[in-house]
Parts: sequence; C-alpha cells; structure tokens
Amino acid sequence: MFDFQHPAPGQGGFPKGLFLALFAPVALLIVGGSWYLGRERVEEEMALIRAAEIGNVVMAVRRLDDELRTPLRQLRTLADADALKRGVAGPDPSGIQAAFADLIVYEDHYDKVRWIDGDGMERVRVNNVAGRPVAQLGAQLQNLGDAYYVKETRGLKPGEVYVSPMDLNVEYGRVEKPYKPTLRLITPVVGTDGRSHGVLVLDVAAQGLLDAFTSSLTDARDHAMLLNSAGYWLKSPDSEGEWAFMFGRDDTLAKRSPAAWQALSAMPSGQVELDDGMWTWSTVYPLKVDDGHAASHIPVWLVAAHLPSEQLVPLQHAAWRTVGFYMAALLIIYAAVAAGLAQAVVGRARAMGAAAQAQAEAEAARRLSQARERFRLMVEGNTNGLLVADRTGRIVLANSALARMFGYRSEDLLEQPLDCLLPESVPGDHGRMFAAYMANPTARPMGQGRELKGRRADGSEFPIEISLSPFDENGEPFVDAFVADISDRKRVEQRHRRVEARLQLMMQTSPVGLMVVDDQGAIEMANPSLERMFGYGRGELFNQPLTRLIPKANAAQWRQDHMDASPARAPGPRLELEGVRKDGQGFAILVGLAAFEEDGRTYVQATVTEAVRAA
Repeated sequence: MFDFQHPAPGQGGFPKGLFLALFAPVALLIVGGSWYLGRERVEEEMALIRAAEIGNVVMAVRRLDDELRTPLRQLRTLADADALKRGVAGPDPSGIQAAFADLIVYEDHYDKVRWIDGDGMERVRVNNVAGRPVAQLGAQLQNLGDAYYVKETRGLKPGEVYVSPMDLNVEYGRVEKPYKPTLRLITPVVGTDGRSHGVLVLDVAAQGLLDAFTSSLTDARDHAMLLNSAGYWLKSPDSEGEWAFMFGRDDTLAKRSPAAWQALSAMPSGQVELDDGMWTWSTVYPLKVDDGHAASHIPVWLVAAHLPSEQLVPLQHAAWRTVGFYMAALLIIYAAVAAGLAQAVVGRARAMGAAAQAQAEAEAARRLSQARERFRLMVEGNTNGLLVADRTGRIVLANSALARMFGYRSEDLLEQPLDCLLPESVPGDHGRMFAAYMANPTARPMGQGRELKGRRADGSEFPIEISLSPFDENGEPFVDAFVADISDRKRVEQRHRRVEARLQLMMQTSPVGLMVVDDQGAIEMANPSLERMFGYGRGELFNQPLTRLIPKANAAQWRQDHMDASPARAPGPRLELEGVRKDGQGFAILVGLAAFEEDGRTYVQATVTEAVRAA
C-alpha cells in the first residue's frame, strides 16, 4: 500500500517521494488541527471582547441610572418651604434668596436656582460661582418668556414636575462658553395666598454626570458615547460631534450609521456586530418615578460602545498569527524529522546497494515493512476513529479506535464495503455518490449541513462527525476518514433543550402569578398569569416599580421582611396584601416570597394568587 520509490544505488538527489509520503499525512493533521484551534482561539478572543464591552456599558449605565432622584426631592422640598411661599406672595424676596443660597451651599452640583414669574421674568436668581452662591440683581435678571422650558411649563399643575432634556446653558440668547451641560427641574410655585406665582427652576450642572460617565469607562473611553433619544451625542470620543442640536446641525448617529441606529433604537439594550464593527448599548433612565404625578418629559439616554472593525480585525489576526506560529514550528520540526528519516533510509539503501542488487532490493523491502509498521502504529495510536477506503469503497485499513466505536474487530472490517458502517435508512445509491466523490476528490467534511449517523455491528445507530482527506498511492486513489462519536455531546445538547423548554413552558403556563423584583423595587420579570391578574398587557410591567401593583405601605413591609434577609432563604409564610390593578381597582392577594442572590444583588421571587375574602 505504501510502495515508495527509492533512488537506485548510486543515484544522488533528495528523496522527495519518501519525504512527501512521510510528511504529507501528518502535515495535514497539523494543518487541520491548527485551523480548528485557530477558529476556537478567535472565538474565545471575541467572547472576551463581547463580555468586556457589555461590562463597560453596564458600569456606565449603573453610574447614571436614577441620578435625578435627589434633585427631584430637593426641588419639591424647596417648593414647599415657607420662605418661598411667603416670598412669592409678598414684596420682599430676601427670604427666597437665602433659601436658594443655602441649597447651593449644601449641594454644589446645582448651577443656579431661580424663581421665574408667570410672564417669564426672572424674579430671583442665585448662581453657583466656584461653589459660592451669588445673587443676581436688577439688569442681571433676564426675561425668559421665549425659552422652551418656560413655555412648556406654563400648564403645569401644583406638585407636577417638568424635566428638561440635557442641553447647553444659554445666557442672553447665546450658548454660554465654556459649555455648561444643564438639566432643569421645574415645578409651579404657590404662595401663602394660594395663588400660582410662576415656577421654581433648579438647574443641575450635568458636567458632573458626564465626568462620572467618562470615569466609569475604564477600558472604553476611546469608543464609548452617550446619546439622547434623538441620536445626538451628549458625550463622545469625538468632541466635534457633541451638542450638534444646539447649533442647528443635523449630525446624529442615524445620519452617520443608519444600521447602527436602527439596531440601537429597536430595543433597550443589546449587542450586535455590523459591517462597521461591534455595537453594545443599554438605555439609561436618569429618573425612575414611583408615583403618578412625579414628573413629565423625563429624558432617556443611551450608553453605546462602538468597537470599529479596524480594531477587531487585528485582534483576530493576532490570534491566527499565534496559532500559525506554532503550526509552522510543528511543520518545520516534523519536516526535519521526515527529511532526516527519508535520507537515512535512502542512505542506508545506497550503502547496501554496492553488495548486490538483490540484497539492495531485500533491504528496501525490509525498510518498506518498517515504514508500514510505523504507519500502522501511528494509526493504531490515534484516539479518533480512522479508516482508509479504496476507489471502490472497500475498507483497506481501520484502526482499533474505529473498530471499538462500531463494535467490530479491526480485521473484521478489512475488505468490507463502507455501507456496513452506515444505517439501513441511508439511500441505496450511496455507492454511486462515493464513486462521484472519488472521481473529483477534495478534502472536506462529509454531511455538512445535515446529521450523520453510523451503524454498529449490533445494528444500533449513533451520531458521528466525519472528515475526508483523499490521497494517491502508486496512481491509485484512496481516501482516509476521521470519524468521531458525538453521542455524548448530542445527549447533553438534547438535555439542555428539554430543560430550557420545560422551564419556559412552566413559566408561561403557570396559573399562578409569578414575578421577580430587584433590590431597588423594580419588577424584573412577570409571567402572563400575573399580567392578566393585574390587568396589564404583555411586557408592560418590565422595569416598573413594585408600587404599581402593591401600595407603598405593603411594599415597605415586603422589603423589610425579605429584601433585608440573607440570600437564598427558604420561602416565608404567605402574606395577605392589598393589590392594585391597572385601572386602580384594589383587590386582596396572597403573596409567597423567597429571596435569592445573583451577581452580588438580592432579588425576591414572588408567587401571587388572588385571595378569596369571606362574605
């Protein structure tokens, strides 16, 4: 089977045929294994990059989430202060100035605090100048009747709050320089006389939020960005693109990268690889309200990280270079061994050839036998199933691993047709297809895109993977096949699919209301039974506060009883609480609670059923 052509005694030159016969099969194994390892290495690198990008975005979102809750509380406290109510109703605004100054001293992240009357005129204004409150007087006070945030707040009712978009501060009709990113919280002012006297405006210096956003991006500062809901950049590695809407420029992510904006605007968070690179994003809610009249026009931002393909491709190339280096080293080492072995065999044959042609032929036959034995040992030592078939589809070589896999002895498979290893369900024209393959052989995986099965000696079938490598010997075509039993992998995959399907079915079909609440009181998950119980549509309860379903008092009892408990505690006794449907109707519910911990945070799993009250 391996009848190599040796140079005749006295002939010179390198024995290329013998070298290639020794080198080619192992070289194919090395190249094939390196290609497989290279793909795995690239995928591992990409998985690390994806995880790192998601981690960077999550850190930024957590830093900005619900950042306006404290300003909202302080705005309401200031609006209810006696000094403000008396000042707006009386002639002396000094008490208002003092209250504004105290707030700036207490909280230096406010740029200014203002009282604007119903005509849009600033009546009292205290600026934050390097951490000191400075009152503006006389001509320093501006008429802001045409400002968009004054116009949009004229219809506010007492107690309502308007939150402006983040933009740049404008003074006397011009954008202030250096730029001052600003968020404004506005609420009506009611005096001691019970009348409305304009609005109270709290200007939050948003540069601190943007700086915190940047500092949270440990490894993504060069490619992460913060966008508003219209796709304009509030913070970007390219500062030229920031605040375009303030200067009348239509420079948005939708204009620069329509495909990326379509993906980002389609869902609150996600990760996608496009032609221009990898995009990772998540939505930021700077104010999460928990009552019906808390605020309006609350801005929503997007944290996005864009890793350009120009950065991804070198990382992939680096992984391939590493694998290629080791592949080349193995090929060079084995080439040297094969060359040395070939030259040694031929050199000895030449030395022996001077005695007699017959003795030279006998020596050559002995060495051929040795080569066959070495090849046999290499085949037998392979842990994968390996066979060699001739042009007619007859098995001419099978190693022990393949024989054990199919329940045969190696010698029982010799000269047997390949059909003996195939299921009876395989079409009868397999022989014709094999002949067509041998007429135009190429190295390729057989059965790509469909399931392949083998048949054991006892008739049982099992899933396999096969790769084919054709070669010629003395003008005769052969093909070697590497066969792997993937039964264990298939069983694991099937078990995982069954478990996932069962859990999903249990969740969706459970007649009992189920939900999960995080440690901030937000609903992370609600099944269809719970949504129907409270009158909500599919997905409406996601990220909503628990107080949408349970009054604050009951929610506080819930939190004290389970959120402060140790993680993974057993379910406690069922609580009888008051629930509130979407239409505001109250009803009695029974709630069973159990706490668990995930990623360092404590969650509560709740089972909810409607209680039947005694008549």
